[in-house]
Amino acid sequence: MNALQIVTRKIEPVMEVQTRVIDYMTRYMVGEGFKWMLPVMLSSITDPLWPDPAAEEALRPPEVEVYGSRLRLTHSMILHKQMAVAMGIDKLFILSPNVRLEGRSADDGRHAYEFTQLDFEIAHASMDDVMSLIEGLISGLFKEARSWGLEREVPRVKPPFKRFTLEEIKEEFGDEDEASKVMKEPFWVTDIKREFYDREDPERPGHFRNYDLYLPEGYGEVSSGGEREWEYEVIVRKMRSAGISLEAFRPYLEVAKAGLLKPSAGAGIGVERLIRYMVGAKHIAEVQPFPRIPGVPAVI
Repeated sequence: MNALQIVTRKIEPVMEVQTRVIDYMTRYMVGEGFKWMLPVMLSSITDPLWPDPAAEEALRPPEVEVYGSRLRLTHSMILHKQMAVAMGIDKLFILSPNVRLEGRSADDGRHAYEFTQLDFEIAHASMDDVMSLIEGLISGLFKEARSWGLEREVPRVKPPFKRFTLEEIKEEFGDEDEASKVMKEPFWVTDIKREFYDREDPERPGHFRNYDLYLPEGYGEVSSGGEREWEYEVIVRKMRSAGISLEAFRPYLEVAKAGLLKPSAGAGIGVERLIRYMVGAKHIAEVQPFPRIPGVPAVI
């Protein structure tokens, strides 16, 4: 795709849907008592997404030097959300820009390396609290969207959405993407081993109080979240077990060591992925005015 092809596409109808979706989601969050926080785009710390940010990994965040400090582009604002809750902001959300330079060998039509999340966090919340909040948002959005004259009909959905553990998904469908192709409504996948900040169930070691929301028709994951670890000793143990540099997260660990982190839970909802589903686009590039696709050179 060249510059002329990009600027002559018929993308205005998609932007109309995007405007309505973002308007609905932000109104929903404000109505639920959330404070709207502005994003952090450069920081000394960011979500490692498992690999050590100091290591030579495909997902290493790009760095820039700013006034004598080495800052990274944010993968996500998860660590900042936890520290914002520590400041006393008990319910917050952000329209958060993310940059993730992944070493993907295949374009699956779902991934973009520059995208936006509706990211939020709630002090003292459980996974059930967050899942119920997202179910209310999605079901209400789909209901309102049926009056927008969309070319496709979004399903009529009603909470609670069906839940599967990751183990159950593998047993019944093979993997999450295959389940997405079969299911007719959004569904949850829970208990996923991943980043150090996702809370391990204290009563069931080796199991995790986290969750991903998947869209039907093969559109895949649209939201990811979990309860958070807040105890310094637990965080350090999990980081060391994963081989993650403690020094790379020194400011975050200082706050944790001081006992200032609070129990919390949250999630992020991928805006472009949600829009892609709402308009029935085959590829995420169809909903980005300036596509940012892994492995594909950017034109503009």
